[in-house]
Amino acid sequence: MRSAVRVYVLGSGSSGNCVVLESEGERVLIDAGIGPMRGTERMRALGADLVTSREPLGLFVTHEHGDHAAHAGPLARALRAPLYLHSGVNVDRTHKRVELRSYAPGRPVPLGPFVVEALSLPHDAPHVAIRVSSGGRRFAIATDLGHAPRELRAMLAGCDLVMLESNHCPRLLETGPYPLRLKRRVGGSLGHLSNEQTADVAASLEGTRVSRLLLCHVSRTNNTPDRALEVVSSRVRRLPVELLPHGAPRVFDVATGHWSASAEQLALAL
Repeated sequence: MRSAVRVYVLGSGSSGNCVVLESEGERVLIDAGIGPMRGTERMRALGADLVTSREPLGLFVTHEHGDHAAHAGPLARALRAPLYLHSGVNVDRTHKRVELRSYAPGRPVPLGPFVVEALSLPHDAPHVAIRVSSGGRRFAIATDLGHAPRELRAMLAGCDLVMLESNHCPRLLETGPYPLRLKRRVGGSLGHLSNEQTADVAASLEGTRVSRLLLCHVSRTNNTPDRALEVVSSRVRRLPVELLPHGAPRVFDVATGHWSASAEQLALAL
């Protein structure tokens, strides 16, 4: 019998990213863009406690940008979790009372019921996508990438649940308030995926193992949830697509494919 994998999304977007995966009573975390206090509030709103007597097996940081790594030390310390960094992550490595461990693309990390795998992504900081397997279930998250290489599509195709960024609408980016330098960065080959690029990836995942695609890391300035969902959904017919609003915590059981109550329904004060 396959074990359930529960995914708690505590934040996705420029205000902070953090995902907690739970299986067989064990946990691993991906990214630390929100701190222990906010993470605890959001986890409780989803019906669980972030800090428990059972220490997480690890906290993996995908890259050094603040919305993914700013709270790596405090969160790892509060949870008493080993902090996993790849060679390109230059967060403060002198954190007291934090156990530092390394991981690398192409080298799976077995941790209790989990196997954590990383794949390098095209971004303007050394960055990885992460796939986590447990009990026959697979989850992957890929954000902050300027384009989707073939290797990423293959990695995602072998998963049950995929979180993939749909960051910007090119027209809104072009006419928006960002300075030209930043517009070029976001829209460049080492920046972020546009809705159309995400739609191309989504189309390639139809007919694969993926049973649900969750759009995330949606820009509040250069995109709208409706635009992102409309563009991506127009390219797929058989793959269910949902959108995670910026900063909204959600929980998903990969084994049953059923979403819990949304943050709005839970009336969480963010």
